Amino acid sequence: MARGKSLGMPADPVGADDDLPDHLFRWSDALGRRLSREMKAIASPDLEAIGGRRARLLQIIPVDGMRVTDLASRAGVTKQAIGQLVDTLEELGLVQSTPSTSDRRVRWVARTPAGDAVVDQTLALIAEAEDRLRAEVGRARFDAMLATMRELGRDVTW
Repeated sequence: MARGKSLGMPADPVGADDDLPDHLFRWSDALGRRLSREMKAIASPDLEAIGGRRARLLQIIPVDGMRVTDLASRAGVTKQAIGQLVDTLEELGLVQSTPSTSDRRVRWVARTPAGDAVVDQTLALIAEAEDRLRAEVGRARFDAMLATMRELGRDVTW
């Protein structure tokens, strides 16, 4: 077996002629980059300026808000990293952070109406980019891929 090739993969998968590993990590990363590229092509300049990482963070903040510690856990990053992102989003007017009413030591983060608008715009862009990919490979194949990804990732929180 060639170095980096996976057992059980088709004999001649796309990309088999290169020396890169042929496994799910490679292709899921590539699809993520492709989706980002599709979105960048259709995003407004002001939405593009916010950046994908910040826009994704906005999406995982519940409507009623969340503690910074819980947001860090949900995002799978440190409290310090989330704190920096929240500070930036707050400077942009997309979130508001306040001490919790029940524990003043706890920082509570909620989206502002401008943050809600960014989430709505981002979700619309994602849907449009997904529609482009769906049209490329066909509805049945795209929907089967999405259903499979949901099934395999169901136990992993954002």
